[in-house]
Amino acid sequence: MSDDLPPALPPVRPEAADSGPGGSLSPEFLASLLVEGDDELVAWALRHALDERPRAEVFDDLLVGAMALIGQRWAEGQWGVAEEHLASQTVVRALDRIRPELGPEGRVGPMAVLAGVAGERHMIGLICLDQVLREDGWSVANLGADVPAEELARYVARNESTLVAITASDPGRLETLIDTIASVRAVRPELPILLGGRLAMRPGLAETLGIEWAGTSLTDAVLAAAEFAETQEP
Repeated sequence: MSDDLPPALPPVRPEAADSGPGGSLSPEFLASLLVEGDDELVAWALRHALDERPRAEVFDDLLVGAMALIGQRWAEGQWGVAEEHLASQTVVRALDRIRPELGPEGRVGPMAVLAGVAGERHMIGLICLDQVLREDGWSVANLGADVPAEELARYVARNESTLVAITASDPGRLETLIDTIASVRAVRPELPILLGGRLAMRPGLAETLGIEWAGTSLTDAVLAAAEFAETQEP
């Protein structure tokens, strides 16, 4: 085997693996687990982190940091598309294993509708937001990725929802995002709209689009959602 081949796993420094931010697990250690494709082991690591910190913080720091490392190593050529895709699929399966266990009360909270704009393939952020909202007392209709604007508007018009959270990452989908927002506004002009994904990192985008909140922090998103729910209470 050639010495020029990239390593199968990212280099994990023992001191980094043992001392993550605010907990005992680090993004670097989690990244090494993700590219092995073992969702059961990744779920175990995330449960360990959830014993120490709130779910939104674990996702914001540990999981986002791990995925950023994987993306960085892909960009640097250490890994190919296969490894990046394997890590993403492993995250989705692991997240399904650690869904919050909620009783019937989880069906009676205010409803949040989640969706990716048409053409958007990334679902991890939607899954994470789904979980932290449910844990905060929301009922959630997660429509998933790649939802046409007219279909999202149709769903919102037919269902009693308190807010809509949409995600868009590709800068080339800005016009699609604008159309999606306009479609929701046409049927529910008063409904708060939250935006996540890489496009949400653009400064001042929320004001430009005329939406209530834009960002990538799940902690901040849940706080914003709670404020919107309070303002809509009769």
